[in-house]
Parts: sequence; structure tokens; C-alpha cells
Amino acid sequence: MKVIAIDLGATSGRVMTVSHENHQFSYVENARFSNKVYQDNNTLRWDFSYLMENIITGIKKALMENPDIASIGIDTWGVDYGFIKDGKLLNDPICYRDTRTFQSQKELLEKKPFKDIYQKVGIQNLHFNTIYQLASETIDYADVDTFLMIPDLIAYYLTGEARLEETNASTTSLYSQKEGKMDEELLNLIHVPERIFAKIIHPGEEYGKLKKEFLPENINKDIPVIAVCTHDTASAVLGSNGKGNFAYISSGTWSLIGTELDHPIINKESLEANFTNEIGYHSTIRFLKNTMGMFLCNQVREDYQKHHIHIEVKDIVSLVNEANDINTFLNVDDPIFETPGDMLEKVATYCKKTNQQYPQTPGEMLKVIYKSMALTYKGIIAKLESLAKTKIKSILVVGGGNQASILNQYTASACGIDVITGPSEATVLGNSIAQLLSLHDIASVDSAREDITRSIQTKIYHPQETDNWDSQYDQFILHCLPKEE
Repeated sequence: MKVIAIDLGATSGRVMTVSHENHQFSYVENARFSNKVYQDNNTLRWDFSYLMENIITGIKKALMENPDIASIGIDTWGVDYGFIKDGKLLNDPICYRDTRTFQSQKELLEKKPFKDIYQKVGIQNLHFNTIYQLASETIDYADVDTFLMIPDLIAYYLTGEARLEETNASTTSLYSQKEGKMDEELLNLIHVPERIFAKIIHPGEEYGKLKKEFLPENINKDIPVIAVCTHDTASAVLGSNGKGNFAYISSGTWSLIGTELDHPIINKESLEANFTNEIGYHSTIRFLKNTMGMFLCNQVREDYQKHHIHIEVKDIVSLVNEANDINTFLNVDDPIFETPGDMLEKVATYCKKTNQQYPQTPGEMLKVIYKSMALTYKGIIAKLESLAKTKIKSILVVGGGNQASILNQYTASACGIDVITGPSEATVLGNSIAQLLSLHDIASVDSAREDITRSIQTKIYHPQETDNWDSQYDQFILHCLPKEE
């Protein structure tokens, strides 16, 4: 059986045709495109019409090449949204990297302590969470018919049906898992009417049928648009094939580090550690923490390119291995590194502020970033073990970032356990698995994950020089996290 997986990350998007035959997965890319943001009167917005043009082009191409495609699924990044009025998008959605939420977060938490919000929703405190974005809105809600998150917005344009899918709704810091809807008290706190939120839909349910105008001329059939785990991390976790007591790292623009649980962990310790309880497929819990992913490396490479220094992906391993191992560490989650642009200058500012040596070469720069990321992972894994009362035996790295072999090796060495590469296309596979389960082509999540294992090659990275990495972790804590207890 064949399905279309639309997968949008914060950096790029693609339309893929995924085939599942004889217990094997395969996929073909129909369209790939960069994800554009632009400045609109000092507001950072996504170019939604550009996204839709590319998505529709990809769908038509996929259907022309594969008329037997059975369904379509959509996953994207979380937290962002758009407003619909009279069937149209009021404005391009604001990007979560816009700086507007720092102030609204501060003001909202003065009204209601975060511990009270966390007790209701179990979601980590990030300034770009939807609750803070909505708190910063100046829109008149009399002009709004419907609130939709990005994948739901895409589904609305494709089908005309407005629904709000649960896994992405759970990222908003507004969704009550107990009640299965947006929390009324929190909505009142930010002066947002409950009526604008579309009906909740769950993975496996159907948004509606693809509009006929998006079909190629030679095809005339009903193609369902099925709700998958529309938050890309939820799809990536569904498409992960780890076994036993493992943690996953969904590695992309961001790194999402966690494990899959049957029930949320919402207590004083998880609050203080800022761990999140997002909903996954079949109401499982993605107990995880968000940290900087490949965004920092990619931004640095773009900066070097502006200085006519081109760093090819194939050259990164040799550049890093040959670079001096300078005693510099970054808190990769420092707010200075969150926004795009001038990243080399931001690293210089951070090094000056923390009295550390500035990396002088591209190799030194990338080595410092990768080491700092791996040491950040080490701290998060240790806290995860403590909170979930478990011992992590291995780390499964999925997503496009699992191709970064240097980071994989550093992570294994820093954490002192094996790192295994899962599917680089875990998100696309998870997207398709939800569709195939709904279409009864696959019997269970376990059998789907077994089929993933049959379909991909894995690589195992074993720890090296762990004593040295333990020593570096002490220095990392000293330089980057002096206030952490």
C-alpha cells in the first residue's frame, strides 16, 4: 500500500510517497523545499502560501506517479498556529522564533505561577509555547472564526474541514489531557474564547477528503486526508524502532530527548527539571526535554559561507577531528542562540561573557558545538533516568540529525552508553504508520516497528574515553550551568 507523507520541519519541507509491501518500507521524495520566514513590521512570519504551493505541487506529482495512493498525512513542528475568518487565513502564521513571547511569558507568569500551569498541562516552560504566543496577540477575537495549528491549517486548505489534532494540541501548554480539551481557566487567563478552537481529532481519524481541485487531471477518486501524529516529534517517536529500556533523540533543528511512557509524570521534580509530557500515538506520553539541535551548526555554517568559507557536510568529520580540542563549552540553550542570524558573533559574545576562548577555525567551532550538545544530552539523560526511575541502556537517534556521526560518537562517549542510529526518516515513517494503521494495512505499532528494522541499516557507536568525558562534563557544568543544582 502507498501513502503520501507531508513532513514539514522548521528548516525544510518535503512530500514523500511511502510504500509498505512484504513487511518492508520504502519511500520516494516527490518534492523538497526550504521553509521560508520573512520580516513583517518586525514580526517574523512563515510564508504559508509558499508552503501550500509546494505541498500541492508535491501531492500532484506523487499522484501522477502513483495513482494507487490510498491516503495523505501531515506532520509539522509544534506550537505555531493561524486564525481563520470566513474560510480564509487572516495573516501568515507568526514564527515561534519571533521575540514577542519573552515579554508575554514574563507578564503571564506574574499572574499565574508556572507550577500551577504545569500541574494542569504537564508541558515544559518554553517562551515560545502557544500559551505565551496567544498571550502576546493583539487581535480582536470577534474577527476570528477558528484557531488551527499548522498541520491542521494545511489539512483545512486541502479538505475544507477544520479539526485540531491532539498530539500537536498537547504542545500548546493549554491542553488538558484529563478533560480532552483546552483548559478553560488558562484560556480565560489569556483572554482567548474557547469557541475558536476546532473539534479535537485523534491520530487515525479522518480530516476529510482531498479537494478535487488538487487532483491531477487523469485521477478522479476520493483520497482521505488522515490525521497522523501531526507534531513531527510524535511521528518520529512512532517511527522509532528501539527495544528495551532506551531513550530516543529526535534530532533535527531541535533535539527532543526522552522516552515513551504509558502515563505522564507531573510532579515537583519534573517541574524543576522542565520535562514535558506530550501526547503520542494511542495516548502514549512522550516524556521528554527540548534542547538545541542542528540549528546552531547550520547557522554557523551559513555564517561562514557569507565569509566565503564553504563547509561541505562530507568534510565535517575531518574538520572536527583535525581541530584543536580547546577548553570551551557553550550552553547551547542560552537564549542568545535561539534566533537566526549572526551566529558567529553570538558565539563570540557568549565566550566573552563566560571568559572562554573563542574558537578560531571552523573545525574548532564545530567541535565546541558538538561537544556542548553531547554534554547537554548527558545531563538530560541522567535527569530522565532519575525522574522515570529507570536505567537507560541505549540511545536511539532518529531524524535527519542522526547522520552527524561526530555528534553520535560524542554522545555515546559523553553518556557512557551505546548510541544506535534508527531511521533518518523516522518522522516520515511514523506519519505513514499512523495512516497504514488506520487503513488496516498494518496490524499494530509493534509490527510496524519490526518492519522498520527490516527496512533500514543501523550503526552502533560505542563509548570511548569516558573518564575524559566525565572530566569535561564537570567543566561544562562549571562554565555553562553554574546555577544548576
